[in-house]
Amino acid sequence: MAELKATKVPDSVKRTTLDGELEAWLKSGCPTLGGHMPVEEMRREHQVLVPEKKVEVQAVEYLGIPSLDGKTTTSVRCYVPIKKNRRTSDGLVGALVYIHGGILRMHNTGGWTVGNLDEFEGAMRIIAEESGHQVYAIEYHLAPEFKYPYQLKEVEAVLTWLAKNGKARGVDPCRICIGGDSAGGNMSAVTCLRARDREQSGYQGPDLAMQLLLYPETALPFTTLAGSENCTGYYLETSGVLLFAWNMLPQGQDHSVQWITPLNAKSHGNLPPAHVVTNGFDPLRDVGHSYAQALQKDGTTVSFVHHEDMTHGFIQFTEKSKRCLQLTKDIGHVLHDAL
Repeated sequence: MAELKATKVPDSVKRTTLDGELEAWLKSGCPTLGGHMPVEEMRREHQVLVPEKKVEVQAVEYLGIPSLDGKTTTSVRCYVPIKKNRRTSDGLVGALVYIHGGILRMHNTGGWTVGNLDEFEGAMRIIAEESGHQVYAIEYHLAPEFKYPYQLKEVEAVLTWLAKNGKARGVDPCRICIGGDSAGGNMSAVTCLRARDREQSGYQGPDLAMQLLLYPETALPFTTLAGSENCTGYYLETSGVLLFAWNMLPQGQDHSVQWITPLNAKSHGNLPPAHVVTNGFDPLRDVGHSYAQALQKDGTTVSFVHHEDMTHGFIQFTEKSKRCLQLTKDIGHVLHDAL
């Protein structure tokens, strides 16, 4: 298990004053995630999130990991840092398997996605270099062609592959952290529950050392103060969260089950240590906070950080705000010290 320093999760979280640089960008050039604009326009707007300047790393590898059934291949980018965090005598480093957030909008001629690894390239490089660990970012298949729970099986396949091949790649198989933001945070939390409840879930992957949950979606649907006061104008639209969920889930799927709504799990104990990050100006603020509370209540080690001045998606805004950049570096520092 990771050596994560526990912090007390507060009884409540709030928003205060939005970071000045972030506020200026929201008003002048920030795209919208969700809402009701044409999909082509939404995708075009999101190109501004592809970083112009990239933190140097030792290498970026483009991998194809076979699915558990061998029928498809999942694309994965591995970011190898220049500075290695070799904490053990064998010289191996840890690894973060990362699941990015995103959204899908349906159209009568098919589907388009908003949210891909290009938009997260800057953050992945920063986290790899600041942590000294390898980062494996998954480009999972999207609905409507691939419906839930296909994505969870892809994550499991990547974890299984890394546990088997890690040592040859310089990774300690016992120091694998799963993490993600938004929808990726949801899948990270669910994967940890599946790993704990193997007999019920059928999970066959490795045990996990840690979970990194960045402004995770942990409950569907949700009626919270954060969902109403941050419903529009702060990058992620509340309606966008629901659009993503309903398009990803098969028709008739019970969304209350713990594999979709991890907050509904009967127990949140006996899980990997969790670093949970929430933001004041985020529709998902309260459900992320509630999940951190549930983890801590049931005895799971929790490190909790709340940014009262941030919006959803801040790790994608590192070129727009110095504070977003520093907070993304801080995530790498947590992994450096814990993993």
